[in-house]
Amino acid sequence: MSETINFEQAVLENLRQLPTEKQQEVLEFAQFLVQKAEQKKQLLSENSESNSSSTTQPTLKLSLREIARLPIAERHKILAPYIAATAEDFLTYPELTEFAVLDGEDWETEYDY
Repeated sequence: MSETINFEQAVLENLRQLPTEKQQEVLEFAQFLVQKAEQKKQLLSENSESNSSSTTQPTLKLSLREIARLPIAERHKILAPYIAATAEDFLTYPELTEFAVLDGEDWETEYDY
């Protein structure tokens, strides 16, 4: 118990030394971690519920290409649990939406001559 209190005190002491905008980032990151943990917990409970059912099919491991070939409804069913976390990642981590990383890539299309 004292380890938790010391940890919390250390976090608070460091947090107080940050400017307001950095404190806001810390808060948003903490909220993101809580949400991600809740989603993981929910997925685990859903998986354990579905595994206990005798009529459920085994979980398939599909590649992105295989998922892309599926009908849209099937794709949505497979990807639905990941959409909220992915959207949150893009909102929380602006580096994910920076396109400067693409500058070094050679992007060719079928119309490039």
